[in-house]
Amino acid sequence: MVSATKGTEHYVSRPDGKVYYYKVGQGEPLTLLHNMDWSGWIWRKVIGDFAQHFTCYNLDLPGYDHSDIPPRKYSVEDYTKAVLDVLDQTGVKRTNIVAFHGGAFLAVDLAARHPERVNRLVLSGLPFWNKEKGKILWERYFLPSFTDRTSFDIPVEPLSSWEETHQKEPNLTHERWQKKEEIKKRSRRWTALSFQALCEHDAEAAALKIKAPTLILNGEGEQVRRTEEKAKAAIKGSILKVIEGSTGPAHEEKPDEFARLVLDFLLARA
Repeated sequence: MVSATKGTEHYVSRPDGKVYYYKVGQGEPLTLLHNMDWSGWIWRKVIGDFAQHFTCYNLDLPGYDHSDIPPRKYSVEDYTKAVLDVLDQTGVKRTNIVAFHGGAFLAVDLAARHPERVNRLVLSGLPFWNKEKGKILWERYFLPSFTDRTSFDIPVEPLSSWEETHQKEPNLTHERWQKKEEIKKRSRRWTALSFQALCEHDAEAAALKIKAPTLILNGEGEQVRRTEEKAKAAIKGSILKVIEGSTGPAHEEKPDEFARLVLDFLLARA
């Protein structure tokens, strides 16, 4: 895990395999949840800022990077249980959460079903749909992107070279491409199953049950902005902030502003 602040690496043993987390900082607990098909590595540019005020627990979710790949398909609820198992084994009763994309989906479920475990919630790039819309997205968007039908028993995202990736995503740095391909080589079957699980989950219904103070944070150019007002309306009392000039992810493109907005909210400075 890359960080300007030195921390410690840990594993939590579970029946479905070990879950890795990186612990750094001091103060109230802050749990960091990455998006599906990445790892806790995504927070490397902002975790140093967070660690000045919080004890950060930066997880690699089951199936990604340092964590073991479970032997069965996970639902969103299974992922949530894994996060809770990590918190339980580390003695964390209540935590703040900063989560991105698929991780934000998990955070919504956790905050809805276990309100006693969450202090404040930051949802960055939150995808927001119900099961009906999720099924449409799976069939029209996600499934067509899984074009490799020869490597596994299910279609998965193909591996790609730096040249072809850079043509499609000119804002993607070589460092991020290299890390993404590293994770993809090991976990792309798991990623396909995980995206399907997200599409089978009703985030709209769960959001209505959230009681924790919540910040919804998006980059100006992110596709999820199409549903940000609906998410804000569903999560009672939530605040919506947009980081101008960021196509997303904002923690990569505008890390200083991202960290400032998150800390202002978590520390109740604004």
